[in-house]
Amino acid sequence: MHDGMELAAFGKMSRRQKSKEIAIFESITGLIGVGGFLYLLSPAFRSAIQTILLFAIIIALIGLAVWLLARLIKNEPSAAYKAIYAETGNAKNPYHYKAPTIEVSPSPVRPAPEPTLSEKLRKIDWFQFEKLIEMIYRHRGFAVERSGGANPDGGVDMVVTSATEKFVVQCKHWRTWKVGVKEIREFLGTLTDTGIKKGVFITSNSYTADARQLAAKHGIEILDESNLIQMLEKTGLMYSREVSELFADKRKFCPKCEREMVLKTAHATGNQFWGCSSFPRCKFTMDL
Repeated sequence: MHDGMELAAFGKMSRRQKSKEIAIFESITGLIGVGGFLYLLSPAFRSAIQTILLFAIIIALIGLAVWLLARLIKNEPSAAYKAIYAETGNAKNPYHYKAPTIEVSPSPVRPAPEPTLSEKLRKIDWFQFEKLIEMIYRHRGFAVERSGGANPDGGVDMVVTSATEKFVVQCKHWRTWKVGVKEIREFLGTLTDTGIKKGVFITSNSYTADARQLAAKHGIEILDESNLIQMLEKTGLMYSREVSELFADKRKFCPKCEREMVLKTAHATGNQFWGCSSFPRCKFTMDL
């Protein structure tokens, strides 16, 4: 029974609240209607409404200006803050930050690595190789008589003499081939023809095992690339001006007359070759 009474009371309160809301809505609607009617019929009322609206807009603008000014004052940076940004941005406006300029130095260009002595030996030609051997022996106090590398294989490249000894030197500037038995046998024939007992065979590469055995059997001294580098070190010629100029010289010289060679083209085949610049006095040629 109590529940029924509470529900009845709640229903009455709801109806009273709805009646109040309807009454308020009707009052507002009525006021708007009256205002609209007066605005249409009464010029004085229209003027009053416009004055009120203009006054409200002015009040709103003044309030907005005061609000913005208050924010600017609130956000004014301290003296310490200004000092921090004095060099990197705008001290008066910390939001206007200017990033510090960072100077980036260009990366240094690394020079090309200096070629090793082995690489330098392989880049020169066979005539320069003979000149290098001659330079080594002359530096050691020997007299050198160079016959010229233009002779056929097995020929005498140079005869080296001193007060106590005399020997024949054979040079092979080979980049990839090893000296074999064939070359040692040809050199034995050269020693027999010259009547000189001692012989030295020098190559820019190395020797086969059979060639080493044959040379040892007949007392022929053989020198390979590593032995040649040791000779340059012992004589002090490795970094000398003469040797440096020889390695840097890109010209080619005639093995017979030692004049500079020039690049020529054969009319019949169109192939290029090296020819002596003193042609026709010297007719030596060399394949490209």
